[in-house]
Amino acid sequence: MKKKEIGIPKVEYIYQRYNGIITKYIINEEYYIDVKTGIAMKKNETILLGNISENIIDLIEVEDIIHTNEYTLYICSEGYLKEIKEDLNNGIGLVDILTKEQYSQNCYKVEKEDI
Repeated sequence: MKKKEIGIPKVEYIYQRYNGIITKYIINEEYYIDVKTGIAMKKNETILLGNISENIIDLIEVEDIIHTNEYTLYICSEGYLKEIKEDLNNGIGLVDILTKEQYSQNCYKVEKEDI
């Protein structure tokens, strides 16, 4: 009997622009499999995907809020974005990302009420 080789699945992060969520997926020959939910999507399905990268740091954009093991900061300009990506690639640990889309969906404006 021949032994079947089982490869380590490739992991990629997918930034879904329509809702601003960055999701970790396992990639195999035919499917994207969501690491948290186990839900699989065929690769050729038409879905609203944004950028795909093996490195989550590549998906951070201007105006995203990131939390690292050293500090929380707001990405406010392209120049600063490059600097923080270099720091993250050089060992500062990324804890979480709040994308600008997530922030705008979950914030609300407080207005003064006329009395």
